[in-house]
Amino acid sequence: MKPSLILISGWAHGLDAIKPMGDALADRFDVQLLTGAQVLRDLCIPDADYIVTGSMGGLLAMELLPASCKKLVLISSTAKFCAGKGYPCGTHEKILKRMILQLKRNPIPVLAEFYKNVHYPYRALRTAPCCSPSELVAGLEYLLASDVRKKVPTIGIPVLLLHGAEDRIIPPGAAEWLHQHLPDSRMKVFKNDGHALPAHHFAEMMEEISNFL
Repeated sequence: MKPSLILISGWAHGLDAIKPMGDALADRFDVQLLTGAQVLRDLCIPDADYIVTGSMGGLLAMELLPASCKKLVLISSTAKFCAGKGYPCGTHEKILKRMILQLKRNPIPVLAEFYKNVHYPYRALRTAPCCSPSELVAGLEYLLASDVRKKVPTIGIPVLLLHGAEDRIIPPGAAEWLHQHLPDSRMKVFKNDGHALPAHHFAEMMEEISNFL
């Protein structure tokens, strides 16, 4: 029987964004794909031996980590999405608040700008809508409030941190903060990549993940 592995997508990304990773790992693991919107709605992650996720999914995984999980992979992740006093490596909350207002009026230009920043420094890939505007707003509201910094030192399993040095969504300083505060972590920074590591450095990223797991 194969060990179980859950893949969780980030904000505004559906199962298509993580399916290639699932396919690459399916020979070794019993893979289950979940969207970040689904996990946020249920506020629960099923039992699994391993979890691979990133961005909003990374915050959810650290907050809702099942006791069964033996190893965790965090791609382009953070312990607190918004910058604040004592934590500069995040996005200003006014940006998310503006996005929430714009999403309620017209989500198309908001998502276009988001995907442009996600794929920087490369051309943005066409991404099909993955969830409803209400789910997108719920995700941003979660990111506004989320802060798992107090929980990070209690995560006693090995964690692999993968981050792009050119990330415009979550600055690489967020991964460095996690690396300093997690009890057992290793970190790989991709010098010429941004937030969307699975889209632009798939083979190298999957090699890091496969070796870690």
